[in-house]
Amino acid sequence: MPGHLAASPESKLSTTAVTGLILAGGGGRRLGGIDKGLLELDGEPLVQHVAQRLVGQVGTLLLSANRNLDRYRALGFAPLTDDPYRDAGPLAGLRAGLMACATPWLLAVPCDMPFLPVDLGQRLLQAAPADDPRARVPWDGQRHHYACLLLPRTALAQVETALDSGRRSVRELLHAIGWIGVDFAASDPQAFCNINAPADLAALECPAESP
Repeated sequence: MPGHLAASPESKLSTTAVTGLILAGGGGRRLGGIDKGLLELDGEPLVQHVAQRLVGQVGTLLLSANRNLDRYRALGFAPLTDDPYRDAGPLAGLRAGLMACATPWLLAVPCDMPFLPVDLGQRLLQAAPADDPRARVPWDGQRHHYACLLLPRTALAQVETALDSGRRSVRELLHAIGWIGVDFAASDPQAFCNINAPADLAALECPAESP
């Protein structure tokens, strides 16, 4: 397991170095096939909550989706699809994002984490020198969150090799390209909460409305 590097909240992120990608291409099987990105929390789709968290962190924001494309367009996105790797999981979304990425780094996050740190990209990028090509993954003090990761654009070839070989695991990809864990243990406990069941959505409260 990689060592955990301290995140650096004092550092400044140049948004020109990072493209953001919201992964909304999943089948939502544990929610009965619902498109999780369009589930509403406090009257707004989850994908909008995530996008608001990424504002100021990235120069360009992309979205990977395979369903309800017109609804995502109505929200202001230009969805990337996972073709020709439909049903191949998040690696297919990462491939789509890396193909469209024009910056050295891609910050990929799932559509169902509405309370992500507003300095997530900054702290991941600044956890190691700029010429360190390893991917970076947040660690909350108990576990790594592999669905949130900062990938170098150069990882595209390895993502495609994995997909062509039938491999679908993000963890296997990370071990192939090299990665480091970045310590977010002091962040808000809700920062990496995600929606896997209807009860998860009902239990979440926006931090601004919490007592």
